[in-house]
Amino acid sequence: MRASLAFACFVAGTVAFSRFFYLALLVSKERVGPSATRLQRWFPWLPGQFTANGERLRRKMNTLLILGWMFLLVGLVLSPR
Repeated sequence: MRASLAFACFVAGTVAFSRFFYLALLVSKERVGPSATRLQRWFPWLPGQFTANGERLRRKMNTLLILGWMFLLVGLVLSPR
């Protein structure tokens, strides 16, 4: 039972991270003005000026990032030794 629950947590974490990186492609198009630094070009979800839709995407991305890490850590704790 614990092994299947751990596997489900790993799958949920992977799905959350996959969605996060898909949204990273979309949020880069929502930035207002040019990217100020090279870091913002590589990591488009960093703070900056975004459209209203871009801000909504950034909030969703932050939630997915936290959920992804939580699922992966819970999966690690529940995994059989």
